[in-house]
Amino acid sequence: MAAENRTQHEVRLFAIAGALLLALCFCFGGNSAQGNWGTTAASLLAVPVLVLAVFRSGISAQASVVRWGMLVAVAILLIPSLQLLPLPAFLWSLPAARPPLLHDLETAGVMGLDLRWSLMPATTEREIWFLLPGIALFFCMQVIGHRGWRPMLWLLVTLALANLMFAVVQIAAGRDSPLNLYPAYAPQWGGIFANSNHQADMLALALMLVLVLIGRAWRRARERGHYGAELGALAGLALIFAIALPIVGSRAGVIIVMLMLLAVLASSGLAKFRVLRESRVRLAGVVLAVVVLIIGLHAAVGWLRIDADADSTADSRARMSSETLKVGIDHAPWGAGVGSFIPAYQQGARNDGLMNVYVNNAHNDYAQWWLEAGILGVAVTLLALGVLVRTLVRLLRLPLKSSTRTCGLAAMMGIGVIVLHSMVDYPLRTQALMAVFAVLAGIAVAAAGAKAEAAQRRERSGPGRRRSGQI
Repeated sequence: MAAENRTQHEVRLFAIAGALLLALCFCFGGNSAQGNWGTTAASLLAVPVLVLAVFRSGISAQASVVRWGMLVAVAILLIPSLQLLPLPAFLWSLPAARPPLLHDLETAGVMGLDLRWSLMPATTEREIWFLLPGIALFFCMQVIGHRGWRPMLWLLVTLALANLMFAVVQIAAGRDSPLNLYPAYAPQWGGIFANSNHQADMLALALMLVLVLIGRAWRRARERGHYGAELGALAGLALIFAIALPIVGSRAGVIIVMLMLLAVLASSGLAKFRVLRESRVRLAGVVLAVVVLIIGLHAAVGWLRIDADADSTADSRARMSSETLKVGIDHAPWGAGVGSFIPAYQQGARNDGLMNVYVNNAHNDYAQWWLEAGILGVAVTLLALGVLVRTLVRLLRLPLKSSTRTCGLAAMMGIGVIVLHSMVDYPLRTQALMAVFAVLAGIAVAAAGAKAEAAQRRERSGPGRRRSGQI
């Protein structure tokens, strides 16, 4: 009993530490261009949390999906760490972009260069500190267990709602108000975010979390025979987030929500043929979701077609992504170094790729990761996507009434928002959304590796009835 109480006390401490770290990252990490004392404090706090969480979660990790998830988390942190190491001259010169750079430096009289993997070691070192809170939060989610996942998901919803309210206050206060965190620009519904597209990400993933919770509340209300205040409150929150999204002005955010709506419906179990035959309301809801999906796909295709037209816009994201991939080839196989995108792009991009704007990100996290991390970065990205797919499959196999399944799928729907938006933007370059993504990924992976409550009861009553791998 004493050991059990001690374990519960440890889990509670990890949950508190994770919540504080998430709140710190979110409140101060809305700008991808520069850090502040809050982001520095978050990185420092992440060090002891990460060490203790790795030790604690490593002991209890049994499911293979959890171990693979931990491997990906460690690999993400390991890449910039490896890039700080020196390389022999013949290996350093393998990328096509480096011999001309070396020649120019020698011509300018710069001798005795420190030939490290990264072309900008100082920036790469800062990126390690930037990544620490996210990795720490991922491992924290492995420790706190299913009792802590739901409060963390509600904390994310609360942060999204609070930031929306803060944005409203900013708009009302005006540009010169001290509440405007970015006085160089007029308030644009961003709240703590410098980019209103990232505000749309937060609203969209919060909407996905609420919609999954609505599905569970609906099933419970049907079983009881009456609809309580919980369902009404969740519906109200969903309505607020849905109305706010188009107001923020992010085309991608609205399109992504349309695309993710069908995924939420399909994973909820409410769209089964047998269930639809019993309820005209559910059938109408499914038809509406399909119509919204078709509209979303049409809007997405139209947006991509317009964006790809070089004559239609001066800063086409498609052009930036394409140019980033080309520059990445010049820096392959090593990559230019995590955090070195701006100088690498400015030096390597063709004239039509530079355009007339300051390019601070590729507006495609996958292309930018390829440029900065090279082949190793691509391998880790593919491994991470594979782990997420396996996580989703395992979650879908859990019983519909399982709270573990609900928490895991809610997290997966939020992950889907960021994974999709990363194709046309850079949400993971802000510490706020990086921390949110880490929490969601940690919950999803941990839930996929956990045994559902119903499965646990069946195993206790009849160990031989069910193989351990069939949860």
